[in-house]
Formats: sequence, structure tokens, C-alpha cells
Amino acid sequence: MDVDRRQWFQPRRVEATLKNLVCLFVLFIFVHAEAAQIQWDVHDPVDGVDGGKWKDSNVSDSEIPNESSAIDYCVELHAGNNLISFYALPEDASISNVMTSLIGNATEVIGESVAAKYIDGVGWTGSLKTISPISGYWVKVNEVDSLCLADAMPTDSDTKYELHAGSNLVSFPYQGRVSIGDALPDDIESSLTEIIGEGVAASNIEGHGWSGSLTAFEGGKGYWITATDPVVLVYGIPEPSSFLLLGIGLAVVLGRRSQHPQHKGFSVVRPAIISIG
Repeated sequence: MDVDRRQWFQPRRVEATLKNLVCLFVLFIFVHAEAAQIQWDVHDPVDGVDGGKWKDSNVSDSEIPNESSAIDYCVELHAGNNLISFYALPEDASISNVMTSLIGNATEVIGESVAAKYIDGVGWTGSLKTISPISGYWVKVNEVDSLCLADAMPTDSDTKYELHAGSNLVSFPYQGRVSIGDALPDDIESSLTEIIGEGVAASNIEGHGWSGSLTAFEGGKGYWITATDPVVLVYGIPEPSSFLLLGIGLAVVLGRRSQHPQHKGFSVVRPAIISIG
């Protein structure tokens, strides 16, 4: 008995396969376009204009994405001192505006070489006037609270952090988590010896890499980074994976095919044509 395999090359089967390939190709192009648009559209830095440089910072050339990127978010605080940072800030980044949701609870905000204290009936006083998106801060509150911001513009992920020799109190300009090894560029990693967060730390041990309780940077957290020499740090921020989204699209297409009355499951079994003789 011989099985006639010509059934596998029927016109309808070839047509369906071509249609699926075309759909996947269109999906692939769409995904690439969407991934490209996720990167923030940034203006040239001009003082007093959208995209101006930030003051009270040890980082230069930090720019603000356009207003269409604005988000709302909160940073959760426990009673006492919290080491935090901001991956997005409103256009008015004055300490009085940024700390509005903590009025009556927050008492101090301390950055690197700057500080501010809240005095009842007076408001915020001290050398810290403007909150920077690239600096870390110790924020002291009396009770558990949430520091919430509205219409905040995300920090450019390509921001350059000009680290001086010694300890630098910096932010992490990304909403998610990124491992230390992935976030730090290889060409400057040997110049960084220690990273300290709130209650966690990591040391760069020669020949062994980063070791300690701190394994990843996280948006909303502040960090002390110790450098042996002045270096320029640009965090490695992951981009959306087009191939991951394409894989999801493929799974959807296959799932829809499996629901078709002629295609139950992922494999199709057709009656064989038997010739006798």
C-alpha cells in the first residue's frame, strides 16, 4: 500500500500558508514601528523651554521628553528615611510642587550636598530648591505615605551621569528593574567599586563581578555609586523585544487556526488515499 502525498500540496493549503506568512510579515513590520516609537522624542536643551537642563545636579545634558509622554505614578514610602529617586517629573519640579502630596508628613529632603526642611507656616527652606530626575534623595516622613505625581515627563533613558571620583547619589531613569551587570556599561564598570541602596549594597570584586544583596537597579529608588575616577555613566536600558511580540502574534495566529473546523489542534491529520495493487 502506498500513501498519495499529493494532498499536502493542495492549492487551498498553499494559499492558507501564504496568507499566514503575509500576516506575520505585516505584524513584524508593525511591531518594529511600535518599538521605535516607544523611545522618547526629546527636544534640544534650551534654558526656560521644554527640554531645558536641570539645576542642582551633578549630571549634565539631561533632557525632558515631550509632553505627550506624561505619566502619573506614586512612590511608596515607609515611616522614617527613604532613599528614592524620580524617573519622571512634572514641568514644575520645585520641591514645594513635587512634595505636595506629602504636606504635613514629610519633614526633610536631603540630596548630595543639598538639603531642604519643611517648617510649618513657612514651607520648604534650604539649599535644595529643585528636584532633579538624575539625583537620588533621602526623604523623611513621619508616617507611611505615597509620594504621587501627575503629568510627569519621563527622564530620557540616554541621560549622561557625570560621576566624580568618590560617592555619587544618583537616580535610575527607568520604571522597571534592570540587573547591575546589564545596566552598567562594560567600559566603565571597572571604575565603579560599590553601589549602595536603602538596606542593600553590592561590591565589584575583581575577577568575580558584583556581589552582595543588591542585584538590580529599580525605578523610584536612589543609589550611592562609588567611582575610583571621573566617568560618564549612561545606563543600559532594555528596548522592547520585537521578536517576543512577534512570537506572541504567531501564537495568536496558530491559536485561531486551531479553532477552525478543518484544523483541530496544531497538527492536521487527513485521510490517506490508498492505492491497491
